[in-house]
Amino acid sequence: MKADIRDCNKRIDVVESNANAQIIKRDMQNHVLHRRLNRGDFGVSGMPVLVNIAVAIATFHKINLSTQDVTYVCYINNHMSLPVGFKTPEDYFKETLDFLKEYSWIYQEANTCFIKSNILSKMPKEFRNYFQNINNHDLNQFPLVHLPLKAEPMLMEFRRRLSSLIPQEAFADPPPLEEMSHFKTENFRKMNLKKRHEILRLAQAIHTQLQPREKEQSQQQTAESDQEKVVLIDFGCGLGYLSEMLYKLNHNYLILGLESDPVRVEAAEKRLEAYMPGAKEAIHYRQQFITENSKDFINESVTELLQSNYCPRQDTLRQPTTQAIIGLHACADLTITSMKLFLRMPQVRHLIIMPCCYHKMQMCAGTMKFHNFPLSRRLQKVVVPDEDDDDKASDSSVINNYSSYLNRPFLRLACQQTLKRWHKCTVEQHSRHAREMFLRAMVEALPHKETEIVVKCKEKIDLLKENILDFNTIRHLYQLQETRDVSRRVVVDWSEEHVREFYMLVAKYGDGEKLAEGLTCLQTAIQKLCENLVLYDRLCFMEETAAELNLNIYVRYEKLMDEELSPRCYVLIAEKL
Repeated sequence: MKADIRDCNKRIDVVESNANAQIIKRDMQNHVLHRRLNRGDFGVSGMPVLVNIAVAIATFHKINLSTQDVTYVCYINNHMSLPVGFKTPEDYFKETLDFLKEYSWIYQEANTCFIKSNILSKMPKEFRNYFQNINNHDLNQFPLVHLPLKAEPMLMEFRRRLSSLIPQEAFADPPPLEEMSHFKTENFRKMNLKKRHEILRLAQAIHTQLQPREKEQSQQQTAESDQEKVVLIDFGCGLGYLSEMLYKLNHNYLILGLESDPVRVEAAEKRLEAYMPGAKEAIHYRQQFITENSKDFINESVTELLQSNYCPRQDTLRQPTTQAIIGLHACADLTITSMKLFLRMPQVRHLIIMPCCYHKMQMCAGTMKFHNFPLSRRLQKVVVPDEDDDDKASDSSVINNYSSYLNRPFLRLACQQTLKRWHKCTVEQHSRHAREMFLRAMVEALPHKETEIVVKCKEKIDLLKENILDFNTIRHLYQLQETRDVSRRVVVDWSEEHVREFYMLVAKYGDGEKLAEGLTCLQTAIQKLCENLVLYDRLCFMEETAAELNLNIYVRYEKLMDEELSPRCYVLIAEKL
């Protein structure tokens, strides 16, 4: 009888879970539709050239419409551009930066330093009261700013402004993955689920993007041996997983894998020999640290690849109809390098690459500005209106713009976990994370000397409420080290002064755990805005550079990955028309 009751309860839970998921999904779709139907502007998703066409159509039908009235709508079919309600990139950038300036206290310091930097004193009283008394359901729902949630007026306004700056379709799921079970994946046996998901998704996207060209060839040529090859230049190829999968999808692909680490290049070649020896001529791996000056090396390597695949008896070497730069996890500045090479290499027609690790981009120590962010002139002019004036650009207020809210913590937040995992957390999961974050923040606030640093030990204990109030927990989990010279650190004992300081912090922050989790909740809420700003800045840059070079390109982002598995879920797709 008890077993039947338990089984019945499980079935009820499943039904309720599915029903709630469907309700949230329908609410989101209804909210998006409502916003679109009540817009005051005309929306176009696609190539910039469609703007003039839209104006011409409107004029023909005697509708008063100018190019200034046309908005490129963000994420129509998961494509990225401007959010609804903004008519120019400059308008969007200004509103976004105003928001980030006001709420930069949420992310301007590392989470481990929020007590040391006194971040909680900058949190408004209404925010503190709200997160001290919030229930688990509202804590999970708060970052879902596209859905309604009852809160204090100040928090409602925070969510309303944030919702207007994040495209609603950013909260949608990616398209389903096509069935690929017929491909043998024996070479992926030791790959984790996240990596496998990313490889299969991106390989399928690349193959789909190049499919039209294949159809054109099939209409003209029947013999595969006579078809002109498609060259894929895999930036940051690593161990060659993506290259191998693409070759399985189409043996007509010729793939040049470029990797800066010679050890990985050697490992990729050994994998190819072990798992796909028949593809040795079609897949070449080369060691190269890719920069904007890598064009000659790439062209020479592509020529070598082509020569090894075309028949020696051919008098002339035919260039392929398609070359594409591709890449999974184009970390830091590599995505921008790939964009610039795509724009300046005439023979490269496609760019299909996944950006990540924004916080690892190179920074100028003097100006605190990243070399490749802001990237577009439009965003640069909003951040520093007189940046062309060297005297004004060196002003301390300019440096403050970058150091206070467009800094490395901002970029780190842009590439953190999204809300997909957050909104599923249980009470215990939130509590455990809150205790860990609060304890680490208190420990980081203890060192008094610049030479003292805190190092986490390998030992782990179950952090209960009472544990984090006991200094013995600190002794178990953290070491205090002191730097004696450039290359030497020594472990030193925690002093009585450290112990007294710890218990003073415990007394001062009685609700520190809840406020720590509240701070994380706020960061989760604005993560999508931070990433959207970075990615849209790059789209504007590509549009500006293409115009300078008289290139007609179609460029967009598509949500490709499941955020729960792979938080960096967008692929940049560009094509020369």
